[in-house]
Amino acid sequence: MFSPGDVAGLVLVYAYVGLVVSLAAWAKKRIPDLDYRKVIHILVGNIVFLWWVFDDRWTMGLLAALPFVFLLLMATPGSPLKGLTGSFLDEATEQGHGYGLVYYAVSWTLLALLLFDNRMVGGIAIAAMSFGDGLGGLLGKRYGRRKLYREKTCVGTMGVFLGTTISSLAVMAFYTSLGGYLPQLGAPELAPVSAVAAALVAGAFVAIVELFSPGEYDNLIVPLSTAALMLLIGL
Repeated sequence: MFSPGDVAGLVLVYAYVGLVVSLAAWAKKRIPDLDYRKVIHILVGNIVFLWWVFDDRWTMGLLAALPFVFLLLMATPGSPLKGLTGSFLDEATEQGHGYGLVYYAVSWTLLALLLFDNRMVGGIAIAAMSFGDGLGGLLGKRYGRRKLYREKTCVGTMGVFLGTTISSLAVMAFYTSLGGYLPQLGAPELAPVSAVAAALVAGAFVAIVELFSPGEYDNLIVPLSTAALMLLIGL
């Protein structure tokens, strides 16, 4: 039997993802040049603010995250799994790296399972991938002129830094505020100075890692390495 928290979490996650995809499909019709794949990439990151609802590790990882791996595989060109050819998700996967969105869902699944008892660190890792990498991609594509490394631009890398730093602070503030009421979340008490320092470290680290990561694999490398770093510095 599922607990009320797990039921609520599943409903919220699937309803929110459906809303994001619907908004992106609506925006695609009205703003043809919009990188709606990145819009989905960024907005789905807000699910880290729903993670606290879940009571069970396996429900959060295997039912709220893992199904999206298979769903996106069905929409990925060249995948052995087919079924969503010609769909909106199929077009979204074609807009970026082949298996990029699949790896995005894999990272969600791994972090949900491995960091269920430290959802703040898991949230920071997801924020780095969703908000940091996503914002950097949007800004770099639209405003980036000066190349920094290969196709990566100075503007894009600065966007990764700012997106990661600000979203990490938001995640830490959110989970720290919940920690007093829900100790099972594993959120430590953080002084403002410590939180800002950790966010800056995360921002600088992700900006460097994203800069040198192969494009298709950054959705694995960025969140998993960020989680490892946050644990290493004591969060």
